[in-house]
Amino acid sequence: MKNSARFQMVIEIIDQILDCSEIPCDRLLVNFFRQRRFMGSHDRRAITDYVYHILRIWPLLTFYRTPLNGRQAVLGFIRLTDSNFPITLKEIFQGEEYGPAPLSTREQSELAFKEGGPAPEWAQAWTPSWLWSYCQDSFGERTFDEIQALNQPVGFDVRINSLRTDRSRVLKRFQQDQVMATATPYSPLGIRLSHRQALQNHFLFQEGYVEVQDEGSQLIALLTDAQPGMTVLDLCAGAGGKTLALAASMQNKGVLLATDVYEWRLKKAKERLKRAGIHNVECRLLGDSWLKRQKNRFERVLVDAPCSGTGTWRRNPDMKLRFQPSDLQDLLQKQQTILNTAADTVKPGGRLVYATCSMLRVENHKQVDHFLTLHPDFHLLDIRDLWRKVLGTACPSDQPVLQLTPARHQTDGFFISVLEKKV
Repeated sequence: MKNSARFQMVIEIIDQILDCSEIPCDRLLVNFFRQRRFMGSHDRRAITDYVYHILRIWPLLTFYRTPLNGRQAVLGFIRLTDSNFPITLKEIFQGEEYGPAPLSTREQSELAFKEGGPAPEWAQAWTPSWLWSYCQDSFGERTFDEIQALNQPVGFDVRINSLRTDRSRVLKRFQQDQVMATATPYSPLGIRLSHRQALQNHFLFQEGYVEVQDEGSQLIALLTDAQPGMTVLDLCAGAGGKTLALAASMQNKGVLLATDVYEWRLKKAKERLKRAGIHNVECRLLGDSWLKRQKNRFERVLVDAPCSGTGTWRRNPDMKLRFQPSDLQDLLQKQQTILNTAADTVKPGGRLVYATCSMLRVENHKQVDHFLTLHPDFHLLDIRDLWRKVLGTACPSDQPVLQLTPARHQTDGFFISVLEKKV
């Protein structure tokens, strides 16, 4: 496939992303390629790389001229990268079959970007302008480096299912299959692959020996410290990634409830639980009346709260153009509501684990502080002590809570705090 045809596909995909705000980019790409099975793997990979790069630099594109459609986005992308990009506008927009139409006179005249010096720091860091002050509040003088790390290529982590295997055996199998893999530095259950793999047809995945899960997400489950025989609630379980890890920590013993407000997510979780050989989990569609009846029931409650997802920008760069200021305000209120509701379900002496995949202090540290002012019956456990107890190593945090970042830990951006209910 010629580059011009590839970029026509990129234009179509960007247009779909702009039109379908509810469909994540990765799922949209899967559907797009499924409908075009004539495309080879090399073409699919190149198109995917172009799409993701355009989404990553979207804030920089908006500084010069907000793209209204996929064609304008591709024009801006090539124009901004022409100094180190082997493809020219003339090569792409020449009107050949299956490629974009030639540049119009107006488009040619609009290709001159703003003058007047370099782009501001938020644009150079490829971050929405409105979000930059929140980033600075989180990281201070380290802001640019921390946020820029979210624009780098992402690793691909899997978690071994300790109910069925151990890490050394899985590493050996990957080596036999000539898959480059290494042990993750923090999680004793994690393996990092050199690049994204199609594991759905691999023996290790089909037989439930491994699950795709970022190392940071693995650490949240481990630090929940769910023990065999406990009664545990995964309140915002989603598709069950952390539920699987919690069940393995519990050695399939005790009671683990996985709840969510979306039935389709729980259906996917059930499929994963079956593949992993887990049978101590009950999946329940969340309803207010049921939750109100669970007062003081659980020894561990994990709240992996809905959040901005800024910590996952490496994987989900489309969130840069979809996430808006009003969304953040709605989420802050939702997080407080969920935490307040979850507090009642914790048994005295039990723990409430609050986690997000956000890099923003306003969603993390400040939410914990706000919760503690409203709930004097809880106190914050020092994550460093808990880390040493659970993992047996030194915790990579200088605070009683843990903020993982790609720049410092090579994980997605995760926040973890553990709140204990007084007896």
